[in-house]
Amino acid sequence: MAMEELIAALEREASVEAETKLERARREAAELLAACREELTLRMEDDLERREQVLRAQMALAAGRARRAGRSEVLRARDALLGRVRMAAQEHIAGLETDPDYLVGLAEELREALGFLAEGPAEVRCRPALVAPLVEALEDLKRGDVQLREEPSLETGFVVRALDGHAEVDARLGARLERMWPELALLALATAAERGWVGGAARE
Repeated sequence: MAMEELIAALEREASVEAETKLERARREAAELLAACREELTLRMEDDLERREQVLRAQMALAAGRARRAGRSEVLRARDALLGRVRMAAQEHIAGLETDPDYLVGLAEELREALGFLAEGPAEVRCRPALVAPLVEALEDLKRGDVQLREEPSLETGFVVRALDGHAEVDARLGARLERMWPELALLALATAAERGWVGGAARE
């Protein structure tokens, strides 16, 4: 084989080998690029997922704060409403000692209160404005063993106590309000909720 032919053959082999290596390098580069793209996509998805988790957590915290703020506002509105209702009830009670309907009912209230005490001497304490109707009630009940004592500092109503100390009946209207307040408060809140008075203006 002539030298020229040998050189040509070597060049062809080198060219084929070079082309083969180049093609392999191209495939490897394409595979590497695809792998990089896939890795980048996965990392971006992970980053997006982490961001979404952070946002969801922030939204949950914000919603929780909003709910707590809303509950606090409602509770404050309820407390303010109950405070106004209780104050109005106390003011109403204070004026009942001159109310004819209340004075007429005192005799029956006194009879019931004395019924809780055993027979024997007792004492009735009341404000000066209630002395006359209570004296009349005692006369009607024929209870000469019951003393009546004025006590200006006493709330509207009266207190009956057995002189031997075995029992006492507190018929002051303020004490009754205190005993009934849990039930009255629930009633006031139910009425306020029905009419839209809690946490906003009335619908009526």
